[in-house]
Amino acid sequence: MLLAFTGNAQKTAKKGYVIKGRIDGLGASQQYVYLSSIVTRQGLHTDSVKLNNGAFTFKGTVDEPCMTFIYTKIPGQKYPAVIDVFLENSDITVQATVDPTVHKYMRNAKVEGSAVHKEYEFFANDAIERSGRARIYKEYKAAEKLRDTAQMKVLSKANMEAMDAYMKYQKEWLASHPNSFVTLNFMSSTVPEDEAGLNKFEAQLNGLQPKIRTSYLAKQIYEKVTEQRRRNKIGPGAMAADFTQPDIDGKPVKLSDYRGKYVFVDFWASWCIPCRNENSNVLKAYNEFHSKGLEILAVSLDDKREAWLKAIEQDKLPWKQVSDLKGPDNAAGTEYLIKTIPANFLIDPNGKIVASGLRGKNLHEELKKIFTN
Repeated sequence: MLLAFTGNAQKTAKKGYVIKGRIDGLGASQQYVYLSSIVTRQGLHTDSVKLNNGAFTFKGTVDEPCMTFIYTKIPGQKYPAVIDVFLENSDITVQATVDPTVHKYMRNAKVEGSAVHKEYEFFANDAIERSGRARIYKEYKAAEKLRDTAQMKVLSKANMEAMDAYMKYQKEWLASHPNSFVTLNFMSSTVPEDEAGLNKFEAQLNGLQPKIRTSYLAKQIYEKVTEQRRRNKIGPGAMAADFTQPDIDGKPVKLSDYRGKYVFVDFWASWCIPCRNENSNVLKAYNEFHSKGLEILAVSLDDKREAWLKAIEQDKLPWKQVSDLKGPDNAAGTEYLIKTIPANFLIDPNGKIVASGLRGKNLHEELKKIFTN
């Protein structure tokens, strides 16, 4: 199957794709339908066309097979109706009926003309059928309709047991299809967290054929692996990465200067309202635990010195303040993967990270555990 698919993709690469579809159940609505997550050399993008009595056509070219989503809004519903389409450069037909009572609000969805989508459907459906989860789901819905709570409980337990068989089959299938875009798509959502798992996972990626390994999706997965490795370096038990930033007088301050003490590294900014609100809570913790050995090192993601200094004065913050005044591109913030603030890390006297994201009462409870002992 894979060789046939690969050859088909090569033959149709220059042609592009044409999706002719129909969504029933919307009447004569003239609303728009969208095709999202299309992979091109410029990255991901979304296309849209207006429905014509339920019919629509999308045309374009993808650089590689990719999981896309055709969706449209349903009057009176919070979420849109969605059809999954594993897109490749070929002539594809799509049919479905809007039904707010079913999963993704689409009933009897049918996609034809894409070999990789056929492979994806076989993988997804066969795993559910072989594990028994499809049968269990139908029986559960019947029991739910009859309000048979005892049977629902039995079926819930059976589903948990069937999950083991489901996961086992998936692993076996993926192992036997190492050069499939379907395998790659599944891998994108199964990046492990531990270092040993990451090593094994990356070796699996490295073993894929070049066409798969150098694809847009594969590059995203490699980035996820790199990101997870960086996160492991700032997780509990990891050694805190050292950094140096100037204080309000321009003097360099190192995180390692605090070795031998508990230090609370607080990332904030004058323009961050949640940070400013949290400052009073941090000040309360400082007043209670500083005499017992707690130090605080605040790193500001400001880019304007005047605003930074004014906020320190207004909030009456007595601890050491540092910043390279590069805003969100603060070097220490980048090292610690700071995407949103407030953010913080509690570091022990040996330089190891104890905890992160401590706010409100959680900060006080963590400090009480440390300094009570």
